[in-house]
Amino acid sequence: MRFELSVTIARPPAAVFSFLRDKHLHAREPGSPVVVLEKTTPGEVGIGTRYREVVRMLPGIRGEIRSTVTRCEPGRALEEDFAGAGMRGHLAYEFLAEGGGTRLVQRQSLELAGWLRPAQPLIRWAFARRLRDRLDGIAAELEAPIGPHAGKGP
Repeated sequence: MRFELSVTIARPPAAVFSFLRDKHLHAREPGSPVVVLEKTTPGEVGIGTRYREVVRMLPGIRGEIRSTVTRCEPGRALEEDFAGAGMRGHLAYEFLAEGGGTRLVQRQSLELAGWLRPAQPLIRWAFARRLRDRLDGIAAELEAPIGPHAGKGP
């Protein structure tokens, strides 16, 4: 499965990049499918940085996903490969300066394990909806006048 979505955010590309690069530092919203997100390698985020996520897949069912940053170009691109919980894939963000803000483009590929393939149409629908909600949530958080990012530069 392949997905491509975008959202325009009224913040410069460097600020949007920093927010996504430092995803492990942000509190998760109530109801988020991500229960745990931890950076498992020391130092600044860059190529080779690894993460461990525990995600809520269904009520009462959790899975673990491991990911590795494969591209990290400040203000331009951020990419990672991931695997676990019956899937593997690639996530790519592109940060495009547009009208004083940023058009954030997200491209994602997802391959399901054999036992999940029969559910692919349902998973595609649910995943596409979750991706859209997440992009809209990122924009809302970065544009919020009051909050952890208000008035902060890149």
